[in-house]
Amino acid sequence: MTDKRLRETVERITLTEEAGRRILDLGKKKRERDQRRKTVRRVILAVCMALLLAPGLSFLPKGSDQTPEWKITAYAGEADEAQWTLLRPGARVLLEKEPEAYGYRMELDLPEHYYYEKQVVTLGLDTIYFEGKTIIWHPFEEDTGLPDVMGTSMYIKILDEDRNEVDRFTLELTREYDNCYVQIIKGEER
Repeated sequence: MTDKRLRETVERITLTEEAGRRILDLGKKKRERDQRRKTVRRVILAVCMALLLAPGLSFLPKGSDQTPEWKITAYAGEADEAQWTLLRPGARVLLEKEPEAYGYRMELDLPEHYYYEKQVVTLGLDTIYFEGKTIIWHPFEEDTGLPDVMGTSMYIKILDEDRNEVDRFTLELTREYDNCYVQIIKGEER
């Protein structure tokens, strides 16, 4: 019976007010009991499904969603001497020119059968580009009248052997007066 029909029936019967209230309370209690039963059934169904799916999920290949181990090294100044340094996300590094080199160099090291997509960027009159897996930054040495502090971003995507994107990061490149800096920014840090 619905609430409305139950009320009409109670009103037709001449009962005391207390008896009518008791009858209505019984209907309310029945609805609450039915709702609890439905909730318990849903919980039991969810637990059973989880128990049935858990063994099946353990057979799925692992590591397919892990990001590859890639790294970038740069010829940089550390403790009064320049050497090849591993760039770490978030760490800002002062680049140094290699002896007998015209520009700054950074090396991208990827796992076998992995690729990258990138873009060529400019910073003022400086050119920053890839040559194989080497990032080369050619600074423009003459006075240009441009600001002494400038920055740009180079976006790089890491792709697996099927050319699916597995990681991405940004190289923040900054020139401050005569010093050149690089910093890796991961996608989630932005």
